[in-house]
Amino acid sequence: MIIAKMNVLKLGCWSYLGFFLCFLTAALMCSLTSCTSTRSIKTPSGISEIKYLNINKTKQYVLIRGKNINNPILLFLHGGPGASATALLRKFNSELEDYFTVVYWDQRNAGKSYDKRTSREEIKVAKYQQDVDTLVSYLKVRFKVEKIFLVGHSWGSRLGLYAVQKNPENFIAYVGIGQELAAYEGELASYRYTLGRALETNNIKAIKELQGIGEPQSGDYSKMYKMGFWGIVKQKEWLLKLGGERYKKRNYLDWILAIWISREYSFFDLLKYGKASGFSAGNIIYDPDFNNFDFFKQIVPCFFISGAYDYNTPWELVEKYVNILKAPNKEFIKFERSGHSPVFEEPQRFNKEIIRLFNKSVEK
Repeated sequence: MIIAKMNVLKLGCWSYLGFFLCFLTAALMCSLTSCTSTRSIKTPSGISEIKYLNINKTKQYVLIRGKNINNPILLFLHGGPGASATALLRKFNSELEDYFTVVYWDQRNAGKSYDKRTSREEIKVAKYQQDVDTLVSYLKVRFKVEKIFLVGHSWGSRLGLYAVQKNPENFIAYVGIGQELAAYEGELASYRYTLGRALETNNIKAIKELQGIGEPQSGDYSKMYKMGFWGIVKQKEWLLKLGGERYKKRNYLDWILAIWISREYSFFDLLKYGKASGFSAGNIIYDPDFNNFDFFKQIVPCFFISGAYDYNTPWELVEKYVNILKAPNKEFIKFERSGHSPVFEEPQRFNKEIIRLFNKSVEK
């Protein structure tokens, strides 16, 4: 329980998925019989492939699917860290496999990539960045392409910006969903929104706890650890309860169930899912680089999708960022019925937007 609650901080309420999924799995033992395979692709040039790749001396799970192996490569970077999105992407966004060869990746120590022998020293921002670079290089060689289409969500959106800034020549385009941009501004805006909603709804308990926490003083929460780490945990809990994480929902039970009944994860995989989320998210917060980022200082061409109810990574901050971009191809898209995860909250619209943004990127 303690490890699971340590997931929160800038990781956001998304990381609670791991804990609750683990709890539900333990309670429903019948999932021992759940399927661990994925449906085949029934087209002559299709691909449906499960691989465990050696990425920087760690064994990492990669699922590659598409109706035509010659379609552009789309690599999705999930959030967390430690919260694999493979099962949810397969449920809500499999339509993209008609247009792309989609690479579903469980990042180091996430989902099927979980390894109980992993040390805390392996959960560092720099190592995740290296993993992205290595996987991209592998995909370019494997599929004989010069560039791939990169999509990142939440924590994965930060990895995405790191990647396109370091090696822009590797990418056709980049789409950030629930984009992480600046540790200090983002956390401050998130806190103020949460307290504002508590005052607006006259939630006495929330007001008392949030005022007791006080505003974050910087993107680095080391002072908060000394004062009481659980204060930050409480802020993220209230953010979800007060509507700043999902559109018209105050928990993740529907997504947890979707992961639990998916074909991609067995009973034992689901147990690892919870452990992975807790371990990865609970340890990366001690990496000095974790809250040491500010993309406002760097300019890259890219697209962004935000939910109007996202105050985990506040959409206003993303819009502000796009407005200062100096790029021939840039766009900010706001989903009015989404919070932090438009990719799963409005999947049909999201899939159409991804296809449109790709076509926009390759237009002559």
